[in-house]
Amino acid sequence: MTDGFSPGNRIRIEVEYDTCIGSGDCVDTADKVFALDENDKAIVLDPDAESVDLIVEAASNCPIAAIFVIGEDGDLYP
Repeated sequence: MTDGFSPGNRIRIEVEYDTCIGSGDCVDTADKVFALDENDKAIVLDPDAESVDLIVEAASNCPIAAIFVIGEDGDLYP
């Protein structure tokens, strides 16, 4: 699992690395936050680079739900 903590947005983003199929939908939605690594797996670059709403949208675009967004009060997505 890869993850990133956003002190500005006050969220944690988790990517289930082994589950990721590398579709790139997260990158297409929020390319300042997500990238595909050399194995075509999603990684978190900068969790403060976009709004929480856009990060949640990127997570929801993942075709296999491998991205989790956790806020201070619990899960924001899924």
